[in-house]
Amino acid sequence: MASKDAVLRKMGRAVSGRLRLPAVTRLVRYVAAKEYEDGNLAEAKRLYEKIPESARDTAIRLRLGVISERQEQLEAALRTYTEVADRDPACGEAFYRAGCLLKRQDDPEAASVFFSRAISSGVRDRRYSDKLLTCLPESTPQWQRLEVLLSGLPEHETDAAWLRKILQAQLHLGLNGPARCTLESLAYVDRLSAQELFEQGLIAHRDGDRASATVSFAAACEAAGGKACRKGPAQFACSRGDWKLALELLELYPGEGMSRADLVYELGLCLDRLCEYERAQGQYALAASLDPGSGNSLYKLGLVSERVGDLVTAERSYLEALRTLKKPARSWWSYRRGVCLARLGRHDEALESFWSYLGPAPRGLASVSKQRASTGFLALVRAKSSPPPRQRPEDLVESTISDIMLGLHEALRSHGGADDPDAGMDVPPAAARTAARSIRHILPLVLKGDRSNRLVLAQLAQDAGQVELACEILEQAEEFGCKDGLDPRAYGRTAGAARNIRYAEALEVLPVSPHLVLWESNHGASIGCHPLAVFRWMVDRPEYSHLIHVWAVNDLGAVPADLLGRRNVVFVPLHSTEYMQYLATAGYLVNNVSFAPYFVRRREQRYLNTWHGTPFKTLGRSMRGGLLDYENLQRNFQLSTTLMAPNELTRWALIEDHDLLDVYRGRTIVAGSPRLDTSLTMSGQDRKALRGRLGMAEDDERRLVLFAPTWRGGVSKRELDREALLADLTAMASRDDVLVVYRVHRLSEKLLAGVDLPVSVVPKDIDTNELLAAVDVLVTDYSSILFDFLPQKRPIVLYMHDIEDYRAERGLYLDPEEVPGLACYDRGELASAIGRALVGEGIADEEALARYCPYEDGRASARLARFFFDDDNDLGPRAIIRDHALDPALGDGARKRRTLLFHASMIPNGIASAFLALLEALDPSLYSVNLIVEPSVLRGNENRQEIFRRLPRHVHVICKPGAAPWRIHERSCVNDFARHPDAYTSQSFWDAYWAYYERETRRILGDFVPDAAIEYDGYAETWVSLIAAWGRRGSRTSCYQHNQMDNEYRDKYPNLRRVFVLYSDVDAVVAVSPGLARHNRTGLAGLGIGLSQRQLSARNLLDIERVRLGAQAPAPMPSPR
Repeated sequence: MASKDAVLRKMGRAVSGRLRLPAVTRLVRYVAAKEYEDGNLAEAKRLYEKIPESARDTAIRLRLGVISERQEQLEAALRTYTEVADRDPACGEAFYRAGCLLKRQDDPEAASVFFSRAISSGVRDRRYSDKLLTCLPESTPQWQRLEVLLSGLPEHETDAAWLRKILQAQLHLGLNGPARCTLESLAYVDRLSAQELFEQGLIAHRDGDRASATVSFAAACEAAGGKACRKGPAQFACSRGDWKLALELLELYPGEGMSRADLVYELGLCLDRLCEYERAQGQYALAASLDPGSGNSLYKLGLVSERVGDLVTAERSYLEALRTLKKPARSWWSYRRGVCLARLGRHDEALESFWSYLGPAPRGLASVSKQRASTGFLALVRAKSSPPPRQRPEDLVESTISDIMLGLHEALRSHGGADDPDAGMDVPPAAARTAARSIRHILPLVLKGDRSNRLVLAQLAQDAGQVELACEILEQAEEFGCKDGLDPRAYGRTAGAARNIRYAEALEVLPVSPHLVLWESNHGASIGCHPLAVFRWMVDRPEYSHLIHVWAVNDLGAVPADLLGRRNVVFVPLHSTEYMQYLATAGYLVNNVSFAPYFVRRREQRYLNTWHGTPFKTLGRSMRGGLLDYENLQRNFQLSTTLMAPNELTRWALIEDHDLLDVYRGRTIVAGSPRLDTSLTMSGQDRKALRGRLGMAEDDERRLVLFAPTWRGGVSKRELDREALLADLTAMASRDDVLVVYRVHRLSEKLLAGVDLPVSVVPKDIDTNELLAAVDVLVTDYSSILFDFLPQKRPIVLYMHDIEDYRAERGLYLDPEEVPGLACYDRGELASAIGRALVGEGIADEEALARYCPYEDGRASARLARFFFDDDNDLGPRAIIRDHALDPALGDGARKRRTLLFHASMIPNGIASAFLALLEALDPSLYSVNLIVEPSVLRGNENRQEIFRRLPRHVHVICKPGAAPWRIHERSCVNDFARHPDAYTSQSFWDAYWAYYERETRRILGDFVPDAAIEYDGYAETWVSLIAAWGRRGSRTSCYQHNQMDNEYRDKYPNLRRVFVLYSDVDAVVAVSPGLARHNRTGLAGLGIGLSQRQLSARNLLDIERVRLGAQAPAPMPSPR
């Protein structure tokens, strides 16, 4: 006999969908539930759907969603959950399940909305807040995170982990009262950690309850053990780098295990870390008097004395500290004493101190005074004096050292000194001066921190009686000369960070060398273009014989043969340690593209940017494709002191189309193209030899055709259609009367690896402009090579098969009709176009030559070299020079318009709307309006890009790619300020802080200083600091306020404290209404921030035209649900 359950199931299936009676509905629902329990999801769903719509309650609808989810029908499940939630806002489970599906679909933002509504449904379920917390991105402000945590507190009252998350957020926001309550709750469910006990004591201390603070601090120290037991609660503050708090706690709650000397020393250390060096000096002196045997106290006394400029006390303290050591040799304290002695002019003692730290010079060739005039010695020295084989900097340094040693030795021998092993040093004055000149000449190539070569050079200088020079050399034997308490390795863990600190150290410590030239072309991929042409013109001329030339190149195989074997030329890889130092110290810098984003030009450096050709395709602001892809090019042009262009089109593109017309302060010169000198002056014999290398025998009657297209794709992503390239080359090579060769663009080289081409590829060591002198016909597209070929007065074929796509994706300055040459738009026409070129079509007329290459006479290199290296402005009619530091309309350097530099984040909100309205209202005839942006941030935020696209056309965009390099102490100060903005008041601290930001202003805009610099957002201390740094250089600075800043600080953004501290470093703090100004003046005064006359107001503007147009537009139709 069938069971009751089976009978009911059979009946339910039979009547489902037929009768709408309540009893039938209950039966069908029962059967559907049973089928669901048994895992028969399809049948359960069929039965649930048979229940009339009017009879389906929330549970049934929710069950249908669950079935769809279990069947992986996620869209249907989400739709069902959403419908249930809309019908029944009290159904937290529907919101929860919808949120889970959205999170599973990688949409945490939408999921968080549903989890929030689940919590608001009134259903108490800890799963809701647990899930909501996981949806918050890392960047979620702490006040929003705290809101989520508190919303889930009723379900997590006994969850210690949850309470600790609440505590962390409250402490971050400075909510001491709520944090005290959370700590009390946490203590009921779990034992407080040492750190939590410390926080409990700190809250009591700040509330003035010293008794409770003492109890909590004692418990914290006992729980922590170690240093905390000896030093007391100050140890917790020290471990987090809060030296102001540590100082306060040491004075009020000193550790029981500390002696009086220990306490005074620790007080001095706190003041030292706060950069309060004069106060620290007193504490260290007292500590040293209380414990005379403490070398550490004496050393610290010496260090802070040195930092306040008291070199006499510093030197004496280092000396006394050294006397406490059993083995003072190789002590860092000796190095610091040597620095002080050198500053005091006591160079003999300084040198002795440096040798004590660094040890003796290497044996062998180190000291001429200890060498005999042996045949073996002289042979060894002469061998090392031969030209360096690889031409690395160290090769040239070692070769020069050998020359110096040989000169000193022979001078001594001629005076009878070197033959006698017991004779003392008595180098003749003339030989000593020669040695000193040679040492100073080669010294810029010796790396800071290169002990090996520096010890030898210092010994040679000492042998020559040049003690001061020896001290100068040895002081830089340390890569980081003042690193007390700061480990360089901690600030240079990555390759980029290590590069940064080395480069910044060289920028600030090493002098600029007026006889060092750093050359770079094509980002070090090759040696060529304009830099090579100028170099070749000048390298053998006697007036430039004093210069040392450093070429930045990554592959020595790409070095032209005539550069090898020269005693005044060396090669270094890009971004190497050598490269970084020479970039920081070379008196002359030459580049045809751009130096890296970390590059900062020093005031004493001259920078020639030659660019690399007349642009057919667009550059700068006109360039389509990637957003602000020209960011680092713009910055390099701005930092150059001389910008070269072959014609007015190029000058306009480099200056005006990069938004630099109002801010560039260098000089531009239009005087021809140095790289064209090579092709214009090539002899017939050289041309014949080059054609032979390319496969053209002397009796070959064919014509030489060069195919040299530009590259495709974006700055960071190249593209190459290999099949199309093969087809194009095959079509060109189909003619019997030509020999086709292919020049690969340097940006496309890697994309051709492994491709078998039907024509020869031009060898990399053949310079492109040498090549142009040898070819009969040029086939190209949008490459600037076509303008280089014009002066040859030979035919050009412009193969522009993709012109519409290229114009849309990249952009062109010129229409095909404006460019000389035969236009060809189809592969099928290529062979015939080349045939027409062979009979003389496609040659530039005089009008085109006058427009694009008016000054090409084969002497452009001479003009540019004399202008850049010799300041020769009298270059005749074939040069147009413009000094952009002067306004030619006025002639006296004054500017008609005021230059404004804004920063705004362009986050789409009311602030952005008001900012756009302000920009629209600024009259471009009165103001040059410039906006500084971070392209990397814009690219990652589509919503900001929308605001960016709405900028008025008269706004110039200034790019900030990357960040400035920092010295170790500067980085430490910037980090310390971010953690504890109220702690630092000393001038020494702020000098280091502002040194970094002033370097950043120079990295971005070089010597230019705007009339006014405005931080429009007013929420980020980094931007306030940068704007304020321009103020320190002469700008009028201001920072806007768009809200009640005291409330923003208390309720949401504790980091605003940093901004408030920096208010004193801007000229005006501008609230967007008078009422807001009054509120902020009063509210911030309550936080200890006095604004006084700095607090101003300026009402936000409305974009009236945008409002009017919006009112006239039809209302948007509501989107269907």
